[in-house]
Amino acid sequence: MRSRALRLASLFCATAGTLVLCSPKATRAQLIDQYLNTAIPGFDVQPGVTVASRLRPEYDYPGIRVGDFIILPELSESAGYDSNVTGTEPAQGSPFLETQATVRAVSDWGRDSLGGGITIDNNSYLDLPRQSYTNWIATLGGTYDIDRDVLSIGYAHLNLNQTSRDLDVPQLDSPVAYRINDLHASYKAALSALSLQPGIEITGFDYDNGTVQGVPYVQSYRDRVVFTPSLTASYEFAPLRSLVLVVRDSDAHYTNEPTTMATQNFNDISVLAGVNYDTGGQIRLRALVGYETRHFVSEQYATISAPIVEASAVWTPTGLTTITGTVARYIEDSASDTTVGYTETAAKLAVDHEYLRNVLLNATAGFYTDSYQQNQANQSYVTLGAGVTWLINRHMRLVGRYEFSSRQSNASQAELGIGQTVGGSYSENRFLLQLKIGL
Repeated sequence: MRSRALRLASLFCATAGTLVLCSPKATRAQLIDQYLNTAIPGFDVQPGVTVASRLRPEYDYPGIRVGDFIILPELSESAGYDSNVTGTEPAQGSPFLETQATVRAVSDWGRDSLGGGITIDNNSYLDLPRQSYTNWIATLGGTYDIDRDVLSIGYAHLNLNQTSRDLDVPQLDSPVAYRINDLHASYKAALSALSLQPGIEITGFDYDNGTVQGVPYVQSYRDRVVFTPSLTASYEFAPLRSLVLVVRDSDAHYTNEPTTMATQNFNDISVLAGVNYDTGGQIRLRALVGYETRHFVSEQYATISAPIVEASAVWTPTGLTTITGTVARYIEDSASDTTVGYTETAAKLAVDHEYLRNVLLNATAGFYTDSYQQNQANQSYVTLGAGVTWLINRHMRLVGRYEFSSRQSNASQAELGIGQTVGGSYSENRFLLQLKIGL
């Protein structure tokens, strides 16, 4: 399920400074976007200035200088109510507390860079303690400048949890933990208007087991190591405007498959081409389109092929408003051994508005749909959200947010309880008030 997060993070690193793709985020399905701060060298995607990301020296955390490094700690505490913690019908709601602590350190050198960070995120549901869980992430990355060329290396360890509200999971009785270790490196060679950036990524997945409606849910067969070499070529045909080609070739090797099960090892090849187009003012467009094919070693699993898209557009009609849209379509690994893979299509729209210099408004809408191999199941997911952030001073922020989400599934009750393909339909309302304190 979370392999999409690592695939997009890999593309981020392969196209740093050339192409920015905003990762579509289903409910808690791509926590890498939430936890991996892109200011860490080796993960930097240089998204450009938006209402949400622009510097506000009178309100930004000052940080703590230690030699050539800036250390940025932040602690946040959230309280709220979730109307459907279990992702079921009828719903089971609960008040919740979320505590998140982050420490990030980044070098302040003229050339080259080094940085790292760690985030711990604890979610406690007061009326449903069995649904509580803790995620944590550690990252380390850096860049080394060689004349005009840049070598980037990054490592991330993610300790995350699947919940019953995610896409591509069955009706879990409680969150199930899993771990991802991701190591990637790339070298960007600048050749006048042309740049070539070969890269390699090695990703390991390790899953715990759980239960679904009291039935054991074994996931150890999903443990795997994925090797992904890639090549990105960019040609700048005008200032701030480039043609881009990305080729990726992933080999997945499953490490804990039972002898009674056909191997899920596969080779996945994708080719995308597109444009990075910046008007130098109101509009920035970055779009890739192409084709992806996943071939399995075992003849038991049919080849999956699909057109794919990874694109984003940023429109800044005024200096106080930014509108960002993202669209993506790709092939993903499935949590079910009967479906193996599926195709996901996602679209998201976000509006950020600076109501006052220290009061920021935000609204989001998203749509996601998963189509499984051999039409075994389909899921769709809709999310709407609105929030306000009050920058009180350089050390404190207050955030209020409301989110609505709805998942629709065509899986039968047999699939939900025994076949364990996907979860069922549900809707959810989530309210929170959050206080952030940083140095």
